[in-house]
Amino acid sequence: MSDYELEEIPAAEARPLRRALLHPQADLDAVDYPGDDHPSALHMGVLRDGVLVAIGTAFPQPMPAGPRNGAWRLVDIAVEHGHRGRGIGAMLLERLVEHAQGHEGTTAWARTRTAAFGFFDHFGFKRAGDPIDDPDEGPQYLVYLTIPPLVRSWEL
Repeated sequence: MSDYELEEIPAAEARPLRRALLHPQADLDAVDYPGDDHPSALHMGVLRDGVLVAIGTAFPQPMPAGPRNGAWRLVDIAVEHGHRGRGIGAMLLERLVEHAQGHEGTTAWARTRTAAFGFFDHFGFKRAGDPIDDPDEGPQYLVYLTIPPLVRSWEL
């Protein structure tokens, strides 16, 4: 992991990789989500030698048929094929959940392709119901994680 740098990026920098890795048939503006511009949104990128190789985004959004308050949506956590299996996705997921936790998030949720459920399952995410048949993306699960309250040993 020492060859990789995790850093916050603008939403506009995440969109081309979002499209290339996850939505190649979509127009670039189709991967511009309403939550991208929320003041608390976080867009993370992982760079290797200055090249963006992984992305992930989190923003507050009520979970369908779930919590309305304290819910944070995780979208398009993706790693370039040649960089997978090195813990980059885990690092992104952890950072996004920490961000939600730091903003009083109580639930992190996402829609994930059924083939990617194992990744989320490994980190304690649970499925909420049966697969969703998305005509563009194929079968997906709605997954969620209960975020424990942030406990600080100090107080201002």
